[in-house]
Amino acid sequence: MQFNKAQIIIILVLLSLVGILYYLNHKSSEVELTATSAVHRPEQKPFDFESFRASLNDSLSPEGLALVNQLEAEAKSSNQGVFALAALSQAWDSLGFRLVSAHYLEQIANKVNDENSWFSAGTKYYEFSAVTPDTGMQMFSTSKAIQAFEKVIALNENNLEAKNSLAICYVQNDVDIMKGVQILKDITRRDSTNIQANYTLGMLSMRSGQMDKAVQRFETLTRLQPLNADFYYFLGQCYVALENKSQAIKAFETFQKLVPDEEAKQSIESTILNLKNSK
Repeated sequence: MQFNKAQIIIILVLLSLVGILYYLNHKSSEVELTATSAVHRPEQKPFDFESFRASLNDSLSPEGLALVNQLEAEAKSSNQGVFALAALSQAWDSLGFRLVSAHYLEQIANKVNDENSWFSAGTKYYEFSAVTPDTGMQMFSTSKAIQAFEKVIALNENNLEAKNSLAICYVQNDVDIMKGVQILKDITRRDSTNIQANYTLGMLSMRSGQMDKAVQRFETLTRLQPLNADFYYFLGQCYVALENKSQAIKAFETFQKLVPDEEAKQSIESTILNLKNSK
């Protein structure tokens, strides 16, 4: 199973929530994920991209400013528009401003309106939203990513990678968790072996405290990828929460055999011994 950097960061956030819920013995009485409450955020001024972009001129070196000014002038010409926009996106990315890079990818997508262009723009916004600490920027880029992935799906309804990314965008920041879950379930109905969708649903079930549903997802994943140590670790966690010690030990012992890291092996050995010695 391979995820991009943004997906890994989002999954780590989900993992931290899983840990919190586990130690608080969180239990859900509703159907899958309906017990997850919306986050109430303080009202704030909407993020203004144009003001943000204009403010960056002072942050650029003279060489960097000259480059982007030249490329922006070229982008306005009729014969080089798309190529200059691509160069602008690359330039801003190299300067460390991924949100601006995503903006120019979106401009390309608006011009050519094809599946690959919208997917590239959505992915760049999606990656930025996963790493920015600024809430306003995060919500702005998540919204832009959602719009782009929806364009992809409108052009190709069978693009499951875009659907997976769209679902995670809805889950991220609690934009619309249930909508994200429904998209993921649709993916698994179409393709019951889809690793990413099953994995995300498993993590979300853990997040909501519904360990029985999470067990089903991770059991499926261990059958699909029997050499993936991580799946056995999460499966073991679920069984611990369900107080099924024998299955937890079995899962952790398999994890121990598969994981290459010696520190992880030693750590899980302590967990296994504690389970065996507990009443």
